[in-house]
Amino acid sequence: MWRVYRRAIGGLPIWSVWARQTGAPKSDTLFHSVNGSCFRPGEGVWAFPTFRFSMGTLDAPVITCTERNGWTVTLRWENDVDCPKANAADQVYLGYFYGTLPRSPQFITCINAHRGDGEVTVEIPPAKQPDGTPLHLYLFFGNENPNRFSPSEYVGV
Repeated sequence: MWRVYRRAIGGLPIWSVWARQTGAPKSDTLFHSVNGSCFRPGEGVWAFPTFRFSMGTLDAPVITCTERNGWTVTLRWENDVDCPKANAADQVYLGYFYGTLPRSPQFITCINAHRGDGEVTVEIPPAKQPDGTPLHLYLFFGNENPNRFSPSEYVGV
């Protein structure tokens, strides 16, 4: 799962940053220690609500509303930009799994979407999935460097 996850997020250093911040020896070991109980051998993720797409020291999003219309998803969150571990300019990221592909994490950098906006609307690529396929979404933020991230918040639609 680690190799597939790393390909999905490209060069975003989420787990290596978290490993440095926690003193863990390796990012892949940390990823598996956090998410290992969420996987079943040969099946992939089965405990979607407890899986963590991201970990970090920025304030986590608090999702207040989710709407889905086909493959278009809108997420709204509390706008907590006055906190010391949150900035209105924090970048919005969205990790996700199709319910039919629990071994294939996907990832979108929501360009021009920031924590201070309080919401984002994203077109999820259908990827030859049947209409209505459940989506498991993981919203999180990263600072502009990016060298700090928030824990991901899960919602299923």
